Amino acid sequence: MTTINQSDFFTAPIEQYRTELSFCAASVKGIQEWLLHLPSVHLGDSSKSLLNAVIEILELKCEESLRFDLIQSLHLSLEQVLGTLEKYFLSDVSSVMNHNESIVELAQQFRCYIARTYIHIAFQSHTELTSKQFSLFAFRQKKQLQDVRSLSTYYALQQLSLLKFQQQVLYKSSLVGQWRIGHQLFILAEYHDFHLEDINYLHGSIHQLSNIYQLYNQINLLDILNTHQIRPIEIQALFQCSYQWVQLIQITDKESPTSRYIIDPNKDFPPVLNNTQLKKGNDCYFIETQALLEHINLANLPQNKHISPTEKHYLSASLIFHVQNVLNNIPERRYERYDYVATIQLAFGLQSAHYYLSHATHFENTLQLVSKVHLQQNNSKFLSGWNDEPVTSNNKSLYAVLDPEAKQIHTCTIMDISINGYRIRWTGDVPKQLRAGEFILVQENAQTPWRGGVIRWLKQASPKHLEFGIEILSQDLTPCAVQLSADRNTVLYHPAILLSNQVLNKTHLSLVVPGHQTFKSQQGINLRLGNKQLKIYLNEIKLISQSFSQFDFELLNDNEQVILEQHIQQHAETIKKQDVWESLK
Repeated sequence: MTTINQSDFFTAPIEQYRTELSFCAASVKGIQEWLLHLPSVHLGDSSKSLLNAVIEILELKCEESLRFDLIQSLHLSLEQVLGTLEKYFLSDVSSVMNHNESIVELAQQFRCYIARTYIHIAFQSHTELTSKQFSLFAFRQKKQLQDVRSLSTYYALQQLSLLKFQQQVLYKSSLVGQWRIGHQLFILAEYHDFHLEDINYLHGSIHQLSNIYQLYNQINLLDILNTHQIRPIEIQALFQCSYQWVQLIQITDKESPTSRYIIDPNKDFPPVLNNTQLKKGNDCYFIETQALLEHINLANLPQNKHISPTEKHYLSASLIFHVQNVLNNIPERRYERYDYVATIQLAFGLQSAHYYLSHATHFENTLQLVSKVHLQQNNSKFLSGWNDEPVTSNNKSLYAVLDPEAKQIHTCTIMDISINGYRIRWTGDVPKQLRAGEFILVQENAQTPWRGGVIRWLKQASPKHLEFGIEILSQDLTPCAVQLSADRNTVLYHPAILLSNQVLNKTHLSLVVPGHQTFKSQQGINLRLGNKQLKIYLNEIKLISQSFSQFDFELLNDNEQVILEQHIQQHAETIKKQDVWESLK
């Protein structure tokens, strides 16, 4: 039996030596009767039986039309089992390494063997169609074989699309030969003019994507939009939206000024950015994404009637920002990487960063409020208000104390560095805070200050190792707090961090605030520095993720610029004097 880790899995020769199936009669009725007696309670037993059934069908010596009918009889049961297996790791990357790796491997095996079966049927039925002479009286037989070729090509690409989605959620790379076989399937369909054939009409199905061309679009779009910089839940959101977005991209064999990506079908490679330096063969395909970009640009407009209910449900501001950035910018490395092996200390999350930058002081104490805000319990109802009394058992602070896990300092290995970032290797259990788009503090040794950055991308290197990239946003960080000023009754503050960067010999300040929905551009808020409070105006957003947003801002009162600069300077001086190890207690 060929294993999915072999380099030639999708095209390896298959020895079809079976004259019958070991578990039932080789017929649709036999499969249906076998499924009725399949133990549905025990997932392990049923999944093992189903996987073996797929492999046996692939190894069965029979007509391809029968093989198609057999695998189709299993299709619904296979997807149900796969849906259950994939729930184990679709929620977060931490589940990939912290749960049983065999579940992940089993789910991938299912997708690969189902795809392999349909791939075999597609190419074998095509070989029979082109090599066999059909008489006039065999028209029905020829038409049936053509339908099998169309349907198996469609279902093979469908499985490759679902496999690509699964790999992206797991931060895994494509298998060897996976892209090449996808290109070959599309070429087969396009050359013989069945890539636009309506599969729902042909098969009586209700698939969201009705033809092979749309499925091929989806596979390429999934790769274009996923740059290892978003979280599993966002990958799922893009996958759901891709069913509609395939209508907005176009794949052609002719290059145009709007051809943003290029596909070389002779290579085992995804689409790449189109540029003048690439050698372009006559058989290359070109992808136009301008219509999708224009559609996404409208998504942020109020009362946009062009956004579907699906997009409204799945698209967050950070995800819109990500798609716009991918489709509008050129993702080139700004700095060269250099080999560098050392250990580094990390603290995940904005709250944890605020805690350590404040010399291990809990957030509420950094506010220096004359009166503290508590939740008062009265007749089983919670009311918020000002209270000068000490905290009692009936009073609960609005500001939760960081739990030990959230403020834990982690030590990792640096793999290489650039001027503005690191590539880090993580071994062992993955904390829930280790995710793309998370704010992070890094410190190479006890004598250097904390620097602030963002986790730009994640990739699973092996079952027990993750690699992730950190971009440093600033090495001059000042903890502060922000408060929405639109509602005068609002008393709640949020932890925030001021970032200082030198731009053309001038100090440029930006503000990192929590979340991606609470704070918006062109919004006035309060900035709290110790016991002082300033009014500021949020300007352009510089960076947005699920965890935090970074804004340019300006003071509403220019006279308060001195207060702001003095506070930043005072904090910088305390950092120099601080015993770093005190903050690690």
